[in-house]
Amino acid sequence: MLNALKKPCSARIFCRLLKGLIIFLLIIMQIRGVFVYASQKHLKEADTRLEYINLPFWQKFNDDILIHYIVCAISNNYGLKALRTRINEVRAAKNIEVSKQFPSFSVGANYLGLKIPRVAIPFQGFRDNAFALPFITHWEIDLFGKRKNKIDMAFEDINSSIYEEKGAAIALASEVAGIYFNISNLNSQIEIQERVIENKKEKLTRVQKSFNAGVLGAQALNNAKKEAEYEEIVLNDYKKQKRGFILNLAYLMGEAPDNIRDYAFSDIKTVEFKGQIPDCINSDITFQRPDVLQKEAALKKAKIDITLARKEFLPNINVFGVLMFSTLTPNFRWDGAVANLLAGATETLFSGGRRIFNLKAKKFVYERLLNEYLESDLLALKEINDALYQLKTDVKTYNSNLNNLGFEEDNFIRVSNSYRYGVSNRFDVLDSNNSFLYEKSKLLNSKVQKFADLISLFKATGGCL
Repeated sequence: MLNALKKPCSARIFCRLLKGLIIFLLIIMQIRGVFVYASQKHLKEADTRLEYINLPFWQKFNDDILIHYIVCAISNNYGLKALRTRINEVRAAKNIEVSKQFPSFSVGANYLGLKIPRVAIPFQGFRDNAFALPFITHWEIDLFGKRKNKIDMAFEDINSSIYEEKGAAIALASEVAGIYFNISNLNSQIEIQERVIENKKEKLTRVQKSFNAGVLGAQALNNAKKEAEYEEIVLNDYKKQKRGFILNLAYLMGEAPDNIRDYAFSDIKTVEFKGQIPDCINSDITFQRPDVLQKEAALKKAKIDITLARKEFLPNINVFGVLMFSTLTPNFRWDGAVANLLAGATETLFSGGRRIFNLKAKKFVYERLLNEYLESDLLALKEINDALYQLKTDVKTYNSNLNNLGFEEDNFIRVSNSYRYGVSNRFDVLDSNNSFLYEKSKLLNSKVQKFADLISLFKATGGCL
């Protein structure tokens, strides 16, 4: 009777000790987990991608159609959607690393067949055929912060993916705007070219009549035909360029190119940038560029990876526990249970130098990424300076073309008045009109070039213009 009372008492004591140990370890784990998350500062992606592209900058063009196309592209482009999915993918990978902080617990149902030698082990009521119900737990204690380092690296992967999405959004908005201005300009160029062709055809008609009358020779007639054919080639080239830009615009907005609708475009002559063009830009703005920030995140990850490689020389601390009930004994109770709790450290004594070589490799990776980061910083400075210089130069070119257009317009008016009073002939009027149209075409091209430089500067500054 006394022995029967002692067994349950010892079982309860063991269970309490085991339970207390598990609770103690869980408390330690939770405390470490709090400090892990408290020390993490990771970037949060924008709720909408429009937060990436600095929409107020594009609104300075005072073109609602342009804003509409940019918003459509940012919302519907499949490349950007894939990058957002990539962020969720690396975030899930981070959560996997976080989950490894917690102990694993499993249970199984197994058939157990035994052949017990009766000579070596006298019969104690064991059964040859039994069913076992083992509860198994395993936990790797992060005493040296190895798991924390892996979580930190996962956070840097998230940051890198967010910067990649931001850079892609800025590039997409810039490309859509560039295509939009080119198409708007081509619409005006086609209109101008059609007027030039009308003048050339009228001139050819008059030269043909003069040739038929014997006033002009065949050379003058051939030159007039050649000029008319050349202008037709230019018109066809404009239309081909416009078609290519429209297809690209549809692609960027996630629309099928075989079902292109009629897109609306503002008149390039009425579009103006109302913002202030900067004279100089602080070099610190390079640290706002997504590509530079992405390189920085990769550099931070490589630095953490070196720390983790050093910690590979430290032992691993594991807790392993088993509690198995079975029908091996007549009673499926604590009396027939097998319990085991093992906690200890394991250290690799020799691995052929793998850990040393791994540490050296991580250091080489860090050095390579550092050089890439410095190169990207210099490239950013170069692109900003190039874009700013080209913008200032092309603004001067635009102003010069604007003055030249005024001169050609005055010449055309004077030639027209002379023709009205019988001083000049019709050929002079047609040539003067075409010169005015050519100058108008140059002005619009220089205007679009100015816009392209603004977009290049916007991209070079990482959307912080």
